[in-house]
This record gives sequence, structure tokens and C-alpha cells, in this order.
Amino acid sequence: MYENDTDFVSASRAIDLYKADKGLNKRKTRSDKDAATSVGVRNSSSAPSNDDADGTFYESQVNKMSIQQYEANQEAIEKSMRSGKFVYDVSGSAR
Repeated sequence: MYENDTDFVSASRAIDLYKADKGLNKRKTRSDKDAATSVGVRNSSSAPSNDDADGTFYESQVNKMSIQQYEANQEAIEKSMRSGKFVYDVSGSAR
């Protein structure tokens, strides 16, 4: 190795032998529990508040309404669309 300092194969082999002699090439195996503990956990949960549910309408809910039900709730539906509380659960991103 000292005679040919550009021989990377010999240098790599020398490092491997050194690690084997010192016992450094033993790799730790990670268990599933170790992987799970390394993932960050959020300490807070976001539960929907009651005032958000009051103005929320779903597209599927509106599709099931009769004409009379829609006319009775038309202003609230339009308000939820303007405020971003209208959930497009049928058409999704196709709108």
C-alpha cells in the first residue's frame, strides 16, 4: 500500500482489515421500534370546533337536497363557498 498510493482497492482493503481487527464493522440492526421512535410526534391534536361545523356544507350533501331544501339553505351554502368551508367531496379537483 505504501508503494502505490493511487491504488484505491488496496486502500479500501486495508481499511476493511483495520475495522475487522478492531471490531468496528459490526452494524447495528434497527428494529421497527427504533424506527418508530425516531419519527417526530406531534403533541397537539386539532379537533374540529363546533363553530366550524355550523357553516360547513358538503357537495354530496347539497346533491342529495331537494329543490325546497336547497332554496332554504342557499344563502348558507353560498356563504360556506365564499368562506372556504364548502367541501368538494364529489368532484374534487375536477371543478
